[in-house]
Amino acid sequence: MKIAIAGAGVAGSYLGFMLQKEGHDVTIFESSKEESHWAVCAWGGSRNILEKFSKNVGLNFNEYIFHVGKKLRMDLPNNKEEYLELIGLVTYNKQKWEHDLLKDLRVKYNFKCSNSFSFMDYDYVLDCTGLHRSLLPKSTTDFIIPAYEYLIENPDIPSNNEFYVIGYKGARGYFWYFPIDKGRAFVGAGDIDRKYYGIKEFFHNNPSAKIIKKIGRPIRLAPPKRMEPFFNKNVIGVGESIGCVFPLLGEGIIPSLLCCEIFLNVLDKSENFDFKLYRNLVLKKFNYYDDVYKIVRLKMEGKLSTIKHFPLMMKMYSSMKKDEKRFGFEINLDKMNRLVNAL
Repeated sequence: MKIAIAGAGVAGSYLGFMLQKEGHDVTIFESSKEESHWAVCAWGGSRNILEKFSKNVGLNFNEYIFHVGKKLRMDLPNNKEEYLELIGLVTYNKQKWEHDLLKDLRVKYNFKCSNSFSFMDYDYVLDCTGLHRSLLPKSTTDFIIPAYEYLIENPDIPSNNEFYVIGYKGARGYFWYFPIDKGRAFVGAGDIDRKYYGIKEFFHNNPSAKIIKKIGRPIRLAPPKRMEPFFNKNVIGVGESIGCVFPLLGEGIIPSLLCCEIFLNVLDKSENFDFKLYRNLVLKKFNYYDDVYKIVRLKMEGKLSTIKHFPLMMKMYSSMKKDEKRFGFEINLDKMNRLVNAL
């Protein structure tokens, strides 16, 4: 089968490798230049899941790990703090991971796919353009928050530094600090109000921090249920382009890979891709993401009631608890309630 992939991020690189491995004729089109192709996001995820996907492509995930977390500190409004025990949350060399998958693939860099693309030259065209959703019709219920981050180097960062976030009042955004290696880290913030609390304060408190790279990276919070259509003619969306991002965290690496897995399983079932089956499986897999999204939006709008919406919150908790290893941190009901109430 002849397949084009738009976007060489986590979904595009993984699908490209797997599809070529299965004998398909694959070409990846990436809008950035090869020398400036950058793996966005803070490079954090659950080791438990990333090991599995790395094994699928013949990579030893241990060789990519930067930092193995032990605790996540959360600063909350009204001077409250919470700590989560980490059970697999790591930062890893996402840049190298993606580029190792791409090195033996046909990749056309500096090529932005648009509606003038030669769609009919391919059996299928996969939209892995993430936030841009370049080849699919725009969703009327999409929801994106502005965000940016810095890759920084700071010789004064202690060797025992850990993951750290600041939750904003009303769940309207958050600041993050993700340690990498050798005094490097990602600091960033996503904020619907564009105030980005924590960024200025971090640099004030860490004057020796050197900015290596600044990345503008808005975050999609809308889950798949709100990002249809997933396909249009022979174009199929995979990953963040169809809302595979966990709304509470803005985390899309693992959801995108899980979506890739669904796509590959459906493609293997028959000669002709079953679009309806793909849609149903994606909606089923990420069904509870919509519950999480509802809670986040209710909190943002000041309408969340711990009494009225208790069933919804319990549904979110039970779904996350069943999926605990996928997150890489403990899912604790008491801590979750304190967190929701504090924001």
